[in-house]
Amino acid sequence: MNEPLVLRGSDHRLSQLFETLTAEDGESYPPFRWQKRLLKRLVDADIPQVVDVPTGLGKTSVMALWLIAMAEGAQLPRRLVYVVDRRAVVDQATRYAERLKTNLPTNLAEKLHIKPDAGGLPISTLRGGFADNRDWLEDPSKPAIVVGTIDMIGSRLLFEGYGVSRRMRPYHAGLLGVDALVLLDEAHLCPPFEAMLRQVAGQRDGELGSAGVGGWPLPPFHLMSLSATGRDAHEIPSSAAFRLEPQDCEEAEVKRRLQSKKRMRINELDDTATLAEQMANRAVELSKGDGSASRVVVFCDRRKDAMEVKDRIAKAFKAKRGAAERKVDCVMELLVGERRVRERTKLESRLNRHGFLGEAKLPAEIPTFLVATSAGEVGVDLNANHMVCDLVAYERMVQRLGRVNRRGGEGRRALIDVFWAPPILKPNANKAAKDDHARKLDVLEKRQSALLLLPSGEDDRRDASPSAIGEAKSTHRAIVNAATTRQPLYPALTRPLLDAWSMTSFTQHEGRPEVAPWLRGWEEDEEPQTQVVWRRHLPFERRGEEESSAPTEVVAEFFRQAPIQATEKLEAASSRVFDWLLKRGVRFTKARGDAEPAIQPWEIVAVVMNQAGECIESARLSELQYLAKPAGNFSDKRELRERNRRKDKWVRRTLPGGLLVVDARLGGLRDGMLDEKCNSKATAADGDEGWAQEPEAPSSEASRPLIKFRVEVVSSQGDEEGLGQPLGTDEWRCVWKRETCFDAGGVPERGLAVLNWHDAAADEDAKAVLARPQLLCEHAEQAASHARRIAERLRLPDELICALTEAARLHDDGKAVAHWQSAMNAPKDDQGRPYAKTKGGCDPRLLKGYRHEFGSLLKAECKELPCSTRDLILHLIAAHHGYARPLIRHDGCEEGSPSQMESKAGEVALRFARLQRQYGPWGLAWLEALLRAADQSASREWSRSGAGRNRG
Repeated sequence: MNEPLVLRGSDHRLSQLFETLTAEDGESYPPFRWQKRLLKRLVDADIPQVVDVPTGLGKTSVMALWLIAMAEGAQLPRRLVYVVDRRAVVDQATRYAERLKTNLPTNLAEKLHIKPDAGGLPISTLRGGFADNRDWLEDPSKPAIVVGTIDMIGSRLLFEGYGVSRRMRPYHAGLLGVDALVLLDEAHLCPPFEAMLRQVAGQRDGELGSAGVGGWPLPPFHLMSLSATGRDAHEIPSSAAFRLEPQDCEEAEVKRRLQSKKRMRINELDDTATLAEQMANRAVELSKGDGSASRVVVFCDRRKDAMEVKDRIAKAFKAKRGAAERKVDCVMELLVGERRVRERTKLESRLNRHGFLGEAKLPAEIPTFLVATSAGEVGVDLNANHMVCDLVAYERMVQRLGRVNRRGGEGRRALIDVFWAPPILKPNANKAAKDDHARKLDVLEKRQSALLLLPSGEDDRRDASPSAIGEAKSTHRAIVNAATTRQPLYPALTRPLLDAWSMTSFTQHEGRPEVAPWLRGWEEDEEPQTQVVWRRHLPFERRGEEESSAPTEVVAEFFRQAPIQATEKLEAASSRVFDWLLKRGVRFTKARGDAEPAIQPWEIVAVVMNQAGECIESARLSELQYLAKPAGNFSDKRELRERNRRKDKWVRRTLPGGLLVVDARLGGLRDGMLDEKCNSKATAADGDEGWAQEPEAPSSEASRPLIKFRVEVVSSQGDEEGLGQPLGTDEWRCVWKRETCFDAGGVPERGLAVLNWHDAAADEDAKAVLARPQLLCEHAEQAASHARRIAERLRLPDELICALTEAARLHDDGKAVAHWQSAMNAPKDDQGRPYAKTKGGCDPRLLKGYRHEFGSLLKAECKELPCSTRDLILHLIAAHHGYARPLIRHDGCEEGSPSQMESKAGEVALRFARLQRQYGPWGLAWLEALLRAADQSASREWSRSGAGRNRG
C-alpha cells in the first residue's frame, strides 16, 4: 500500500486548487504524486536545482505549483521566468500560463494582491507569436509569469537586452536578477546557458554582486532546471535534485505514460541519397498501416530533406494520369524553423485540429502527416501515432521519441523507424577528407549504439518507452554520453564584464563584448543567423529621381516608434538570406516592354539593424543588382575585387546576428518561408489588415490589437504648413512625423506618420504616457505613495522605504523650469504651472538637450537628505529614465555655468560607481526599477482616474 502524501494544510484542498487552476475545456486534471511532493517542497521554500522528470509527465505544471505555494505564503521569488529554447515553435508555456490566469479563483488572487480589474495575473511573452505587453514590468511587488527564449531572457539578464533600448536595459536586468525563479525547460539542450544561470544563482550575492542592501539580503535569484534526459542531473546533490520515486511511477496514469508502447527499428541504408525517399515511403506505409488512417510525424535534421520528404509524400497521394482509382486525400503540415513566426504561430490551431496536440479524442479520418525539423522537437506537445526520422544526437532522439504515443494506453502502439546511412567517401579523397569521413561515421555509430541499448522485442524492434530510455540512461551512462552532442565551450561570467555591460549609457565600450557566447557558447557547427522582416514603409527620403538615406538616428527613432514585432521575424542562415536577397534584386531587372518595375533602382529596399536597434547598413535596389552581377560581366578586375569585397562584408559582418528589414514589394515570401520565385508583395505588420488581431491571441490580449502601431502616408499642407495630421482617434495618437518625399525643388510633398495605440507608449519606459495634463505636485505625491506601497509589500527595511519614497517625491522637480514647460506644451495658465504631464506636442529645440532628471538632481542636492541613503536617493532621481549609468547629459541646464554642470555630471558617474560596488549590478538596477515602476504606476492611475479625464 502506498502511504498518502500529506501537504501543509488540506491535501484535498490543494489538490482541488490544482485541478481548478489547470482545468481546460471543462476537464480537470488531478495532480500526480510527484507534483504533490514538489508542491510540498515549494511550500517549504525548498527549491530544487533540478527537476528530472521524463517528457510527457507535465513539467510545465511547475508554474501552477509555484502559484499555489505563493498563495500559501511560501517565501518564493515573485517572478517566475519560464525559458524555452529558441527552436520551440508553439508557445505552449504561454498558453498554460494564460490558462492559470483565466482559472485563478478570486480568493487566491486576493492572497496574491492581484486585482482582476487591473488585468489579473501579469503574463508576458518575450518570444513567439505574442508581442511583449510589458505587464511584468508594472509592479515588482506582484507575482508575474514571464515566458521567453534563451536569447531574450539571457541578454536582458546581462544588461544587453536584444531589442530593448539602452535606457530600459537596467530595468529589465534588475527585475530578472532579483526576486526571480528561472525555470529552464529542456536544460540539457543548452548547457552554456544553464552554467551561466547557475553561476548567477551561486554568486549573485558574492563575487558577481554584493552581500545585500545595507545588511538586508536582496530577494533571491533561483534556477530550477527542467530536464527530460538529465545529462548532468546525476552530478547535482540528491538534496538539491528532484526525481521520481518508485511510488510515483506506480500511479496508474504515470505508469501508462512511462510504459507507453513504442516499438523502434533502426534501418541502415547504403546511400545517403536515398534517405529522403526511404523516409517518405515508410511514412506513407505507416499512415495506411492496418487499413485505418494514422497520424505520422517525420523528423528531418536538414530543412532540405524535410522539403523533399513533404513533396514525395504529397506526390504519393496524387492520382496518376489516367488512373481509374479515386484520388486518396491526405493532410500535410510542415514545421520548420526557417519560417516567419506569424505563419508558424497559425500552425498551432491546425495541428490541434488535426489531432497532433495533446491527446487526440478521435482517430484520423485520412492519412495525416507532420514533417518537421528540430523546430518540432521541443516546446510542442506533439502526440502522433507513428514516427519516421533520421539519426541525430541522443538527447534529440529522446525528444523525438517523446512525440509519439505520448499518453500511452491499452491497444495503442507506436511504430518508429529510424533511418541512417554512412557518409560517402570519394575514391580519390585526401587524408583530411578521410579523417572527416571517419569522424562522421564514428559519430553516427555511437548514436546507433546508444539506441541499441534499448531492449529488443518482436520484428527486430526495440522498446523505446520512457521507462526503457530511463533505464538505459542510468545503466549505460558512458555510452549515452558518447552519443550526446558535445557541450560547446563557453566563457565564465566575471564581475568586470557585468560592470561593463551594466554601464548602459555608453553606446561603445571596449570592455563590453557580445553576450552570445555566455548564452550559447561557441558553437562550432552553427552557421550565423539573420532575422528578416518585411515592411511597407521605410523612413528614407526621396528627392526627385534619387533616394538619399536618412540619418541613422532617424531610422533608429522610426523603428523605436514602430517597433519590430516577434510575429514579423523569420530567422535563417545569413548566407541563405544574402543569396535570397540578391536573387530578389535580380528579379526587378527583368521587366519587359513598357512595364515599369515595381521598385525603381534608386529606391532603398533593405536596411540592416543591430541588436541595439541601430541602423548599420542600407541598400538600394541597384546595389543588390550590382552585387548579383556574374563575375564574367566585369571587365575591370579592380571593380570585380571591389564587388567581391562588398559581398564579403555583407555575408561576414553585416548580416550575421543582424535584423534585415526589406521593402514588402520585394516579395520573396511564400507561406512564411523564403522563396526566391514568389513575386507577390509580402504582407507586413505596418499596413496589412490581417495583422490587426490574431484569433489565437491569449485572453489578456483579446481587447487590444496585436500590433499597437500604425504607419500612414501623410500629404504636405504646403511649404509653410508642413505635413498634415494623420487620421487619429481617442485610441490612436500620432507620436512621430517626418517628410520623406520631396519634389525636384526640395519642397516636401508627403511623409510618414506613426500612430500608437493609446495604452502602448512610444517610449518603453513611459508605458502610460498621458494625454491629459497633471500638476507636478500631484504627480510627485502620487509617485511617492506608489513607491511606499511597493517597498512595503516587498518588506524592505525602513531606511530603504524612506529613500524610495523621497526619491519618488523629488524625481520630477526638474520639470518646473520654464523652458521644459514650454517645450512640452504645458498649459499656459500662470497659476497652474508647473505640470508634470502634458498633452504632448514636444518641441525639442526649446529643450536644447535638457534632461529634467539632471535638473531634479541639482534641486535634490540642496535638500536635507538622510546621510546613509543620500547617494542612493540622488542616483535614483538621476537614473529614473535609464541614464546616469554612468553618463547623463548636462546641456540646457541653467543652474550654473557649463563647467559647473560638467563637474556635476562627473559626480553622477562617480556616484554610480560607488553604488554599483555597494549594492551590486543587479541590486542597484532592481532599486532603480522599483522607482521607475512607481512613477509609471502613478501615471497610469492618473490617466484612468476621473480627475484625469476632467482636467484640461
